[in-house]
Amino acid sequence: MPYSYYPVDVLPDGFCVVSAENDLLFSDDGTSYIDLLCGCGAVLLGHRHPAIVSKLREQLESVWITGAVPTRAQSEAQAEVEGFFPPSHQLAGLYSTGMEAAEFALRIARRATGRRGVIGFEGHMHGKSTATARLGWPNELVTLPDVNSLPYPPRCSEDAALEGLRDALAEGDVACVFLEPLLGSSGGHAASAGFLAQVSSLCAEQGSLLVVDEIFTGFHRTGPAFLHQALEVTPDIVLVGKAMGNGFPVSGVVVDRRHQIETGMFPGSTFAGNPLAACAAAATLHEMRALDLGSLVAGIEQTITTRLKDLEERGIALRGRGALWTLEFPPAVHVPDVARRIVEGGVVAAPTGAYIRLLPPATITPEHLERACEVIREACL
Repeated sequence: MPYSYYPVDVLPDGFCVVSAENDLLFSDDGTSYIDLLCGCGAVLLGHRHPAIVSKLREQLESVWITGAVPTRAQSEAQAEVEGFFPPSHQLAGLYSTGMEAAEFALRIARRATGRRGVIGFEGHMHGKSTATARLGWPNELVTLPDVNSLPYPPRCSEDAALEGLRDALAEGDVACVFLEPLLGSSGGHAASAGFLAQVSSLCAEQGSLLVVDEIFTGFHRTGPAFLHQALEVTPDIVLVGKAMGNGFPVSGVVVDRRHQIETGMFPGSTFAGNPLAACAAAATLHEMRALDLGSLVAGIEQTITTRLKDLEERGIALRGRGALWTLEFPPAVHVPDVARRIVEGGVVAAPTGAYIRLLPPATITPEHLERACEVIREACL
């Protein structure tokens, strides 16, 4: 069996999903599970959303791939994405993964500034290529002298993180700074609005571009359309993905129009702007506009915080917002055991290290969300 990064030891022997619908997964023995994994947060409008399925079927009957030749699907996707942003920003390209989008952002910044240096912060997730992994982890597998990650809360204070950034930018060769406004893979910690504003100011002062990675947090996963907008920060580049295609592999790079896209930035690839991916994005974003996602996600936040807040009395931290939450367990707790009890209760969540992430779709039924919270609470206690 191919390697699975989902910890299969928490699942029943032979567990295999054969179908899904809205907020439920169905295993091959007919058992249903409430889905709080949702394709690692990608399925925001529920599995097999009828309108998205219908549009994809139509696209399957027309054209799948054209290479660099433009398609109507690409134009429709561009219009839908740009509708979430001010006129100052444009969609520079559609890609397949967040990692690919981050790599393109890195090339844009280097070409636009003529500089080599790239800065990230420890614990931020931008992908698993050599460069994007180095942005978040100073690990032994990656050695890139031009790419560095700096300490970040809670490993240090915001003031200390800003001081480290100020010193690094003062070197004068930093093309861009990457960050997540909320750490989707490292405990759900969120920077303050003041911190992000100062990072933005420091970048502007030194001529470095600010790249905000909203692949996980964007398109209402955390409540507002994008966290950087709610925090009143205007990045040079925004990375988008996950919920944008409701589970179909698609990502995008949104760029301030001041930075022109050039051939030397290598903006294209075989599957860049793929018509199926573009169709999925356009259909998903169109459906998002028809829903009051802000209210739906606010209701999810209310239920999760109300039902699980008392876990903090047991030393289990609950962090997040909207429909993106992280439970962080104390060292004495064996998290796979908790995750196994959650699955036995009929819920699939996302255990990683000391964390269990809760990523419900915005379309989850209130009854299923209440039931899932009850299962999680019992498993933790």
